[in-house]
Parts: sequence; C-alpha cells; structure tokens
Amino acid sequence: MEKDQDPTIVVEDSPEQEKYELLKEKLKYKQAERENSKKIDHKQVRLNIQADALPSKTFFIMNALAAIIAGYGLLSNSAAVVIGAMLVAMMLGPISGMALAFIDNRWLFFKTAFKTLVLGVSMIVSIGIILGLININLPITHEILSRTQPTIMDLMIALAGGAAGAFAAVSPRLSVAVVGVAVATALVPPLVASGILIAHLEWKHAANALLLALTNIVAIQISSSLVLWAAGFRRGSDEEVNSTVIEFIKRNIVSLLVLFALGIYLSFNFMMMLNKQMYEHQVESLIESQFNQHNNLIDTVQFDRRKEMTLIRVVLRGDIAPKPQQISALNQKLAQDPRGKPSVVQVRFIPVQIIQAKESPDFDIKQVEAEQLIQP
Repeated sequence: MEKDQDPTIVVEDSPEQEKYELLKEKLKYKQAERENSKKIDHKQVRLNIQADALPSKTFFIMNALAAIIAGYGLLSNSAAVVIGAMLVAMMLGPISGMALAFIDNRWLFFKTAFKTLVLGVSMIVSIGIILGLININLPITHEILSRTQPTIMDLMIALAGGAAGAFAAVSPRLSVAVVGVAVATALVPPLVASGILIAHLEWKHAANALLLALTNIVAIQISSSLVLWAAGFRRGSDEEVNSTVIEFIKRNIVSLLVLFALGIYLSFNFMMMLNKQMYEHQVESLIESQFNQHNNLIDTVQFDRRKEMTLIRVVLRGDIAPKPQQISALNQKLAQDPRGKPSVVQVRFIPVQIIQAKESPDFDIKQVEAEQLIQP
C-alpha cells in the first residue's frame, strides 16, 4: 500500500483512562513520600560512623594520596588540582566519630576517633614537609598563601560543611561521600600548606595555616554534634531520649569554648583585613587620580609595611616625570595606615620613548591612545 493509504488508528482519551493515569500518579507520589519519610536507622548510622573513625589502612592510604595530590596542586598554584585531590580524602570520619562520642558520652570511642584524627593530621603535615623539601626551589604560591589568612568566614564555612556532613550521614537517601569531599577541602589543603611552609621556615604562615585547619576541625565537630543530637543520637540509645540543651552544652563545653575563642580571634582578623583592604583601595584611588595624567600610567602599586611607616612603591610610565613637590603634597593627603603610621610614596618613573619615521608628522598622543599602547 502507498504511504498515504496506510491505515491510522485513533485512540480517544476516555474518562476511565484519565482516572487510571491520575491513580498511577497518586501511587507514585505516595511511594516517593514513603521513601522520603524513612526513619533514621540509628544503629546502622552508629556502625558506619564508628567504622569511618577507626585508624584503618584505607584511611591512611587515601589521605596520603590526597595530601600528595593537594601538595602538588598547591605548589603548581592550581586550584582545580587542589579540589580534585579531595575526591580521595577521608578526613570527615574521625571528626564525625568525635561528635558522636560527645553526644553519646562515650569516652573510649572518643579516644579512638581522636587518635585517628591526630595520626591523620600528623601524616598529612609530614607529607607537606617532605614535598616542600623536595621542591624547595619552587616559590610559595598564591594557593599556599591563601590558606594563611583565616577569618570568621572560614569558621562559618566549616560550620555549614560539618552540618551538611552529619545530615548526610544520618539521612537514608544522601551520600556522605560527596559531602565528605567538601569537608576534606577545608582540612587537607591547609594542613599540606602548613607542612610546605614549615619546610621553607615560614613559621608564622605555617602557624596560621594550622590555625585554619584547627578552626575547621572544631567547627565541623560542633555542627556535627548538633545535627546528631537533634536526630536523636543521645546517651548511646537507639531511641530518642529526653536530653536538654543544657546537657548538650555540658557534653560539648570544651569544644564550644574553643570555638568561641576562635570566633573572637578570627573576627578580629577579619576586621583587620577589611581595614587594610579599605586603606589600600583609598590610597590607590588617590594615587591614580594624581599620576594617571599627561599620558602617564601606573604599572604597579606595592605596599611595604615598615616599623615606622608604610612605604608605597609606585611604578609609573609615561612622558613627564612627577616633581618632588607633587609627591610631597600627595604624602600630605594620604591617610595613615591601619596602625596609625604615616604613608610615604616613592615613585619609580620609566620614560616612554616615541619612535617614528623622519617623514611622519609630529602629533600628540591622547590619553586613551596611550593606554592602548602601554597595556600588554
């Protein structure tokens, strides 16, 4: 038969058919509701957390590999490699174990989880030191230095990460592995960075990186304890028992005090960093308004904080060098640095030479044209 002569079957929706489809959708919705409303298996969750908190071979091998990958990511200044290293890290286990031990009031289990955490941290820092010594000629990169300025924002991130990890651990439908990657991102890189900085004898930066790791550990433990407590993990019972907030505070009093002290210190660090950024932005804006004229352009502005002042080094390129009187007047306008010390400008001027053919006419270069020529 020809195509236009093919038979066609037309099916009309009947009211019974619509009712059948609606019934199927309702059944699927009820199934999804039952899946979401599954109760927490307290016994199984406890077994999983306890298993992850043990000092197993898998724990050390995976964290060692993560430290090596993260270390070379830090040394090569590659954020993507650092994040990718966390796919094999397993640092959430012992911290979750400590959180459960506090909630269930199990001192022996706490010692096991704490021992695992200390051994893991020591191993990761040691790997960082070895990598730093092997690659001692490589410079300290921005990825390493970014882990040496902990602020209150890092504390907030760790609190949220710990809560997410604990919630994933108790939820029947969520995978704790994915959340563990995010938590490990906050732990392994600063520990490796501290080891690399120790190898370079940068003790202050190394201590700040360790402080960041400690902040993350304490914050993750507190938020994990809170989620587990809210989920009914109390006194080692499989069933939820009456436990007041006061009891929760008593069991986590040491961690809460440490967290409070860290919060105050990191808030102070954040305010200092904010004041420094505002000061540098204000100074750079004033310097640009003074020197970016007459075809002159600023290359770099560097802040050299010294004991009695902040020396501001300015590299300027152009046609006309600024006069000492201009710099003196600029120094009078500049605000004091965050320490209350004077700000002093020093200019390094690089003259721009215009070369053209003899027969070419002389003409002035406009400011916009000069910017286009000087920009790389």
